[in-house]
This record gives sequence, structure tokens and C-alpha cells, in this order.
Amino acid sequence: MRRRLLLSTALFAAVSSLAPEAHAGSYLDRASLLVEGSSRDARSLRARLTDKELARVVQIVAEARTRAASKMDVPEAVAKAHPHLLLTLSRVERAATAALDGNFKAALENIEAAAREETIFRAALKEAGHPLPAPARQGEAR
Repeated sequence: MRRRLLLSTALFAAVSSLAPEAHAGSYLDRASLLVEGSSRDARSLRARLTDKELARVVQIVAEARTRAASKMDVPEAVAKAHPHLLLTLSRVERAATAALDGNFKAALENIEAAAREETIFRAALKEAGHPLPAPARQGEAR
């Protein structure tokens, strides 16, 4: 009986020590999905800045990404980095809005600001000991 209690306690301690890491891992997977999609959309928008329909789609998707990220469960270990994710995503949304309005200078400025925020986000995660996973190549599972 005592052995079983000791074994159960050890197992519980091991599992509970892994739980924050698993949670941060889930956050990192979600954040990576949002950042990769946002970066891809920003590149497409930059390449076709005058395409209003593309800008409209990018705006809608960027708005959805921003909304999803704002409602995400954020582990304490990466909480300081999360505002930079929100800024990254919202800057792409602003870029698309500016492109729709024909303000191409503001669109490009927001695309550049999104890239800077992404860099800060990645650095903050790395500093916290939870670097963002590298993007998966096409046709490759993680």
C-alpha cells in the first residue's frame, strides 16, 4: 500500500511537471499557425497591393486571426510575448484595410511593422525558453 502511494505520488509529480510544457507547446503550435498564415498573407498582399479582392480576403482572414489570438489561452511562461503576436496580426489587418482604401504607403508601412513585431515575438518566446517551431515545409507533417 505504501509503495503504491509512493509510486502514485511520483507519477503525479512527473505528469504535473510536464503539464506547463505541454500547454506552452499547444500555445506555440497555435501561435505558429497564426504567424505563418499571417506572414504568407502579408507577402501576397505586398506582391499584389492593388488587388482589391485579395486585400479584402486578407483583411477578413487577418481579422479572424486577430480575434482568435485575442481569445487564446496564454500560458504564464509566454504571457509577455503574446501582445507582440496580437500586434503582428493586427498590423496585417491594418495593411489590408489601407490597401483597400488605396493608401499603399500605409499598407507597406503596416506590412513592415508586422514583420518587426513578428521578430520581437519570436525573440521574446526564445528568451522565455519556448521558441516558436520552425514553419513546416509544404507536404511535410510536423
